[in-house]
Order: sequence, then C-alpha cells, then structure tokens
Amino acid sequence: MAIDRRNGNAKFADAENAEIFMIDEFSAFEDLGFGGNPGPDCKKIRVHMVHVVKHDGRHKARLVARGHLTETPVCSVCSSGVSLRGIRFLTFVTELNDLEVWATDIGNAHLRSCTQEKVHIVAGPEFGDQQGHTLVIRKASCGLKSSGLRWHERLSDVPRDMGFIPSKAERDIWIRDCGDHCECIAVCVDDLLIASKDPSSIIKTLSEEHKFKLKGTGAVSFHLGCDWFRDDDGNLRCAPHQHIE
Repeated sequence: MAIDRRNGNAKFADAENAEIFMIDEFSAFEDLGFGGNPGPDCKKIRVHMVHVVKHDGRHKARLVARGHLTETPVCSVCSSGVSLRGIRFLTFVTELNDLEVWATDIGNAHLRSCTQEKVHIVAGPEFGDQQGHTLVIRKASCGLKSSGLRWHERLSDVPRDMGFIPSKAERDIWIRDCGDHCECIAVCVDDLLIASKDPSSIIKTLSEEHKFKLKGTGAVSFHLGCDWFRDDDGNLRCAPHQHIE
C-alpha cells in the first residue's frame, strides 16, 4: 500500500480487492460474525497477502493461509505435476501425429476444492465490512498443508469424467484413445498443455461443463516459463526467452 501511495496509483490495492472478490465468489469462508464460535476442534490461524508483479507487468495479490500453524499430516499432501521430460515427449509425439498443441491456465484453482482441515481466522482490514468476523476456511486455500493434494484430487476427476486415463509412464499426462490418434492433457498443478486434432472441443468441455475459468487459452506460445515458437524449418521449439529477459 505504501508503494501505491508513492507511485500515485492503486495497482496493489486493486489486486487485493480482486482477490477478496474471488474469495467471496467461491464462498471460501463461512462467516460466523463477530465473536462466532467455530468449535473447540477448529484451530485459529492467520492469513496474509502475498503480492507480485508478473513478467508482463500485471500486479497480483494472493491471500495465503499460514499453514505452518497447523499440525503436519502423516501422509504426503503434495500435488504432483508433469515433468519437463514428459512435456517434451508429449509435444514430440504431437508433432509426429500432426496434432495441435494448446495451453490454458485454470484461474483461482486453489478455491475450487474443499479443505478437510478445520481452521478459522479473524478477518483483518482487507475484508472490509467483515473485519473482526470469525471466518471458517472451507476451501483449500493457498498455504494450507493439504491444499495441493485436495486440488489434485479435484482436478483428476475432470479428465477421468471426460474419458481420459493417466499414462502409466507419468500419471499427470492424461490420454484418450480416439481411434487413429490419442489426445493428451499434461497437467502441472493448474497449467494444462492439450494435444488434440480439435483442442477447442476440450476447452469447451472444461469451461462449459466443468465451469473452469480459463486464462491464456490458445495455441501454445508461453507455458511454464518458456516461449513456444516455430523455427525457420517449421519445427516446434521452446526456450525461456521472456523469462531470461
């Protein structure tokens, strides 16, 4: 906020307001009001805003739960992701079969799955009229220890419902047999790389049937920190030009 005042703008404040708006839209918290009692088994924790300026100049804010205040789970709660080798192999096979490669990003992925952790906060000034209210966290918020796994479980149901199965080589590459070719979706948390003769149909299913808000959708040009482009011979290549600059 001090940087906003010094620069004479409201870029970070607008980013915070946009984050709070999305939190409300996805019903991430259950509001118990002033002095609300969430019960003895619901641990009180804190949250804070993390700010960033993206590579293209966009200002973003993310409300992050302080998961270090909760008990450590006894099992792995990480969300896995496709490897760089998997992506290279996927695009290689795609090129050999004359398929199109599209990329897309699922917006606000962390708010699309529910948490099993029992935690609550007391709202700060970022929450406007809810300041001072007891808010029980219902969605798998960033920072909670199990949120990665909860999102991975939520997202895995989607390609499975669409008839895809996980690759035996890499479980975050999903494959669907189409007779004369296979369609593939490579998943890295909330970033998808889609290989298909008609990737727009997969995008339509994701947005219309599963209600995902997708960003940066189209023929792959920037994905996971790399620019994707064709050389003078028409070969598909990737290199982190923008990232290095």
